[in-house]
Amino acid sequence: MKLTPLNIVSSICLVIGVLLLWNKQPVQRPGQIDMTYTLAGFSLLSAVVFFVSDLIFRKFITSLKKLWIIEGVLVIFIVILVFIIKSSIS
Repeated sequence: MKLTPLNIVSSICLVIGVLLLWNKQPVQRPGQIDMTYTLAGFSLLSAVVFFVSDLIFRKFITSLKKLWIIEGVLVIFIVILVFIIKSSIS
């Protein structure tokens, strides 16, 4: 198995999701919404999406150098998009 940017990101999402499920902390204040399970589910779903996307990219792009460039640009684009959405919401 080749190491690619989407493999790295999917592994990170998987670890974050498992840690969120494992280290469940109780809600501190009454009336506060607990988003731990939602964030854990989102992280695990993201890991699956990144893993499947990596498999699809590998099928169509045979050169490892081109694969790293395309997947790296995709990861950078996703990170920038998340920061833009986060800054526009808050």
